[in-house]
Amino acid sequence: MAGLFPIRRTSLDWLVLLFVATAWAGYWAAYDQETAWSKVWLIVLAAMLYFAVAGQPAENLDWICVSFFCIGLGVSFYFFLTHDFIALPRKVELVNRIGRWIMEARPTVGWTPIHPNYVAGLISITTPFILYPAEKLIKSRNRFSLVLGFFIVAGLSLAVFAILMATSRGIIMAIVSAAGVWIIGWIVDRNRNRLQLHREVVFPSLVLIYLCAVVLFLYAGPANSGGTISPNYYYGTGSRGELFERSLYIVTDFPFTGGGLNAFPGLYSYYMLGIPFYNVVNSHNLFLDVAIEQGLLGGISFLAIFLISIWLVARAIVKTDSDQARRIAWLVLLALVIAFVHGMVDDYLYNGAGTLLSLALAGVSVTIRPEAAIIISPKFYRIGSFVAFVLIALIVINFNRVRSAWQADLGAVQMAKVELAGFPTDQWTESSILPQLEQAKASLHAALEADSTNRTANHRLGLISMLQGDFLSATNYLESAYRESPNHRGIIKSLGYSYAWLGNKGKALFFLSKIPEAKDELGVYVWWWDTQGRHDLSINASQQEELLKSQTHQP
Repeated sequence: MAGLFPIRRTSLDWLVLLFVATAWAGYWAAYDQETAWSKVWLIVLAAMLYFAVAGQPAENLDWICVSFFCIGLGVSFYFFLTHDFIALPRKVELVNRIGRWIMEARPTVGWTPIHPNYVAGLISITTPFILYPAEKLIKSRNRFSLVLGFFIVAGLSLAVFAILMATSRGIIMAIVSAAGVWIIGWIVDRNRNRLQLHREVVFPSLVLIYLCAVVLFLYAGPANSGGTISPNYYYGTGSRGELFERSLYIVTDFPFTGGGLNAFPGLYSYYMLGIPFYNVVNSHNLFLDVAIEQGLLGGISFLAIFLISIWLVARAIVKTDSDQARRIAWLVLLALVIAFVHGMVDDYLYNGAGTLLSLALAGVSVTIRPEAAIIISPKFYRIGSFVAFVLIALIVINFNRVRSAWQADLGAVQMAKVELAGFPTDQWTESSILPQLEQAKASLHAALEADSTNRTANHRLGLISMLQGDFLSATNYLESAYRESPNHRGIIKSLGYSYAWLGNKGKALFFLSKIPEAKDELGVYVWWWDTQGRHDLSINASQQEELLKSQTHQP
């Protein structure tokens, strides 16, 4: 009413608002509107928390740090009160023995436990902040400070103990990566004058280059090793690298709207694995999950928020002459690095209640850097205008492909809302839903009119043709999709079954031999087709099952 802006303006405003806006698009696209409604408001609250933290004066940093510490301490207590070390044992037997002893001694609370990897991540990015006000306590010498000091030491000890009991390899890698950033900072500081490293862009640039190298190492090595999601994974190697690669297909299915908030479990199970039941909760990658659920704009904006925050804090470390300001900047930078690296293999800042803290570290990065809390300068507006011009030019040049992608996105959303209603139902959808898919079919056909090679449209129309019992059309659509994405597991599986129902055993064998669960599923299909009165397809399923088993048993 007074003509003043109600919040403190920051250089990340537009990215935060874009993140929130795409969250509402993700709510619209979600097949489960009830869970999506809860998540979209968590994202709105996360943005409000960002502006609340970013608007605090530097004098309130102590209270922000204490609040973060209390969150980490609360998560530690919650972990020890709820985790079941018998039903969900950890990777180290000594940890399980200690955990079973804790279970015998603790009270029964009946609360829902948090995954140990999430526990370790939340604790690691929150509890170290207490070191900033603790330094002031050390300098004061009164009894009250000694009591607080004891409380801080006890709290930090409990947090470290919780991290050790969680036995999360991802958080260990993230902490080691943060230590690497500290070493880079130490080297730059020691050789600042001799190697001309005094420029404020050098250290931030080195940090970002280092993080890129860490991510490449993660996905070339640890994240690409088998069995990291589940020790006995049935649908592939079970590695996070495999899950990441498969999840990228979902992003390209929904580039504009996103697949919907909390929609990953259904989309991945149904369209990638070809199963009607729950498999994994998310892609185990924080930034990829945002892109899957909120579209490319949402994913890019969220990634940019993290990278710009890291840049701003690293730059503040170089520019500040205050030891106190440098200490808090280092705490924020290391927390951001831990969250970024751990976010590459686990998603706890965009899953459940953890979503509330998704922008909190970015808010602190602005609080410790007042000069960053300004409206973007004209130079950045010029850069933004140039980028916008390039994007518009690319859209005009590739208008048909963009229009096709938009129609395919809409069709995929419309189809998922019908097929995944009530997921997981543990049952395949039947032809009775075909009338509800007419709108999706129209959108998908419009996509093919603009671009006949559109993989998403061909894949979805192939699935609809299978539902209609028109397996010849299904193979035509799915073959087109396969040519565009020959490693798409969902397409391979559907194409294999389409050829099996047509009686083309050779082609069916080529595709289904790549699907480990096909042998068991074909045995079920023998019974199911018989109950549907399709004895011909039941015979095809039986013959294909025998052929697949005989190939498997060959030396």
